[in-house]
Amino acid sequence: MVHAAWLVAGSAAAVFLADRLLLAMEARGWVHWRKGKGLSSIGADLMREGDPGSQALRRAMEQERVRRCVRPAEEPPVQVDLDAGIVRIRRTVINGPPPRER
Repeated sequence: MVHAAWLVAGSAAAVFLADRLLLAMEARGWVHWRKGKGLSSIGADLMREGDPGSQALRRAMEQERVRRCVRPAEEPPVQVDLDAGIVRIRRTVINGPPPRER
């Protein structure tokens, strides 16, 4: 009977020490243990997949990102003429009117 009591007490102490060790490791950013911050990004994405509003918002945001990054065909901002020794640099304005030609 005494042996079982020591076994239970020793197991409880080992679990407690392991928990404290893992909490210290979590504080340093080495592992994720008990102090969870909620759902992971994967879990949150899985929960939002069924929501039509979030799907439409995600599509609209992606279309806007593509629209801003992809411009219609235009000349590059730098033109180099090696024969004449001339470099022309055209200023680009983001989300504004195009620069005036001189």
